[in-house]
Amino acid sequence: MAIVIKTFTTPGGKYIYDRETDSLLSVNDEEFQACQQVEEGLAKESDWQTLKRYTDQGYFQETRLKEISHPYTRYMRHQLENQMSQLTLQVTQGCNLRCSYCTYGNNYVNQRGHSDRTMPLETMKKGIDFIMARSFGVDKISVGFYGGEPLLEIDNIKACVEYAKDAYEGRSVLYVITTNGTLFDDDTIQFLEKNDFSLSISFDGPKDLHDKNRVFADGRGSFDKIMDNVSYLKQNYPKLFRKTSFLTTVAPNTDFSCVNDFYSADKVLEENTVMANTVNVYSVKNEMRYDDLYRLTNTYHTMKVLLSKLGLYSEDKTSKLFGPRFTDIQRMYKYLTKGAIVDKSHPGGPCVPGAMRPFVDVDGNIYPCERVSEGSKVMQIGNLDTGFDLDKANAILNVGKITEAECISCWNYIHCALCAAACDGGDSLSREERLVHCEPNKYATLNNYITICCLLENGYDFGKESDMNV
Repeated sequence: MAIVIKTFTTPGGKYIYDRETDSLLSVNDEEFQACQQVEEGLAKESDWQTLKRYTDQGYFQETRLKEISHPYTRYMRHQLENQMSQLTLQVTQGCNLRCSYCTYGNNYVNQRGHSDRTMPLETMKKGIDFIMARSFGVDKISVGFYGGEPLLEIDNIKACVEYAKDAYEGRSVLYVITTNGTLFDDDTIQFLEKNDFSLSISFDGPKDLHDKNRVFADGRGSFDKIMDNVSYLKQNYPKLFRKTSFLTTVAPNTDFSCVNDFYSADKVLEENTVMANTVNVYSVKNEMRYDDLYRLTNTYHTMKVLLSKLGLYSEDKTSKLFGPRFTDIQRMYKYLTKGAIVDKSHPGGPCVPGAMRPFVDVDGNIYPCERVSEGSKVMQIGNLDTGFDLDKANAILNVGKITEAECISCWNYIHCALCAAACDGGDSLSREERLVHCEPNKYATLNNYITICCLLENGYDFGKESDMNV
């Protein structure tokens, strides 16, 4: 069996990631050369003598991993029958916008196009019944309303919420709605505030950039309408506004720095949470490439966040769009050494399909989440009328089996972030599609390792004893 490690350097040191123990190790020049030999499978006796102080501590051992099998497989039925915590209802496929990068804009394989179909109220009620019957093991549940543009169906949403309150009095439900922000009026806002909704408004930044991609069906830009509505919301309904976040999609060939400057300078939006997403790159018909300006801007603003954590840059000058980047770094460091390899396990990445954030389309079909294609047969894991298809859900949970040989020998096994959407082949899980996304995923993980090491080199305290000698 192989010894699986990854060697890398920073400007201040040389390092090894040891997969078997899920550890980062700082090594000297001689040890690094020996590790490179181990990595290539060419290590000689002299190399092992150089690394003896590590092997004596249990590092650089042959992998115990023999089979890919997700540990939650045995609990899948229990999870889906008792542990559902979220459900997202696609109340309509209709939308009053025609965003250039929209998932439903005919650039995605196995995905539907724009449609005016809506979810009947009876189906929405079935969705409420479905999660209520399967969430006895959790304290709070979350019901999301999604589209298209869900506020086109505000009357049905109101009726659905009233049904949940009447039929399940005493159950705690958190409501979430994802909206383009163009359809607010006082009646709608008062309903959302009264029922303690959280809002997520899609908003791409300054007017010229936003209106380049997010337009009404007749081609008009939507910035002015959204900005007027958001300003009105803040001024007249501050309680709801405090529970409003903004979701920015950074499309290819756009100046990301403009987005950052906009959110930093705009007085209306300055206190709210902003999350930045890139365009979905899974199952696209025409490849989407981000240019050098995006990468440089991303690197520049990430660097400022990291410098602020070291006390070398003012935190109030950093971008809120990049806060989650550091949260990811902290999370990875926190769980290092806790994911040691056993003989039977599964790469990181897939959630428990159906238990975490299932998505229900207008016909009542259930998918793992809203990120997968609605036209995909393999991703349809059930229906509100018939329940979950456990065989399909288990296959998605164990998606790593389709690339088992590659995964067993991969240094990124534990920290892999490829979910089911990365291998959606329409009629079946696609080995080829999954492998296409492996290298970018490895690059992201390695970048996190390098960032962790650079922070430790410069004295950052992650809040626990470091396993690294830096």
